[in-house]
Amino acid sequence: MRVLHFSITPLAGMPVRLVQALNRHTGVDARLVDLKRFGLYDHDLVFVESPEEALDLAWEADVIHLHNYLDYGSKAFGRIDFGELARAGKRIVRQFHSSPDLVAQVMGITPEALLAQDIPAIAIAQYPERLYPKAMVVPNFVPETDEAYLPTSKPPRWDVFYSPTKDLSAWADRWSTKGMPEATAVIEGVAKRTGCRAKIITGLPLAEALALKRASRIVVDDLVTGSYHLTGLEGLAQGKCVLSFLDERSLALLRHFSGADAHPFVNVRLEDAAEALEYLVREPELTRELGAQGRRWLNDHWPEECMVRFYEHVYELLLEDPDLVRRQPEFSLESDTRYFLFRTLPDLTYRSRAKRWTMPA
Repeated sequence: MRVLHFSITPLAGMPVRLVQALNRHTGVDARLVDLKRFGLYDHDLVFVESPEEALDLAWEADVIHLHNYLDYGSKAFGRIDFGELARAGKRIVRQFHSSPDLVAQVMGITPEALLAQDIPAIAIAQYPERLYPKAMVVPNFVPETDEAYLPTSKPPRWDVFYSPTKDLSAWADRWSTKGMPEATAVIEGVAKRTGCRAKIITGLPLAEALALKRASRIVVDDLVTGSYHLTGLEGLAQGKCVLSFLDERSLALLRHFSGADAHPFVNVRLEDAAEALEYLVREPELTRELGAQGRRWLNDHWPEECMVRFYEHVYELLLEDPDLVRRQPEFSLESDTRYFLFRTLPDLTYRSRAKRWTMPA
């Protein structure tokens, strides 16, 4: 089976990591066409450098895998017409990594128009899945056996590591924020009070960010939205103590895809993070053990080799019948009670938190 991926943005490096995993662990022959060189992550094929090769690969593929901002009418890849490929019998699937508001804004359409598009869709098993109620849910993962993701025996250079990708306030955007200003203030306050060493970075190439993270003791992920991110999975792989706030929906998805009752994160909200961090930075043995437990959990319950099989299954369903790529019944939000518990209530709680928030001194 030949699967060709297309992406116009790096999306935290997940498209290229997914393609590499498919080639390592499955019978899928996967390739990725990035629109241009992003300067942050690995590449396979770059469209602006090899447009004719990309066009040839598109017509040779069995499945076209579009990421986030691409649909049948997208013209970013020149003569590659996804609508024409679909009409010619190519199976098309689209993967969502971000909120409908952000995806629609980039595409220049409304969120309602985006959600109404009739393209077989999958969404990552973090916050995006609850926002795309028809999409099949699939897990994000990292290559935990790769050298850059392995724990190190070297003494840590930093106590706390934080690498937000956006500078939005925690309360400025429900989903696209990582709470950078507020979380940075919390971490810097803890460093001032305890004398711990904090490393806060943004916009570095993945290899550099992973090296800095590997040289740290505690990793701070998203403390605001209720969802973890790839940075948290990277930290777990490296054997770090990872702080992230996970709401009930995120926890349910972790239990489902891992098959484990326990989860590997230190589950803490932004409002409570200062006290938790102050305690943890003074307990190096505890953070080492928490990190070791997280690494064992990832090895046992969330390894790349198992997680990538969910994508292979999507392609198999797609080739059998595109209508089979749809929301799993166990993740349905169609009932009033489930919608309230997993959509409305977390949003209400977020708004309440925003009203009560006071920046720590």
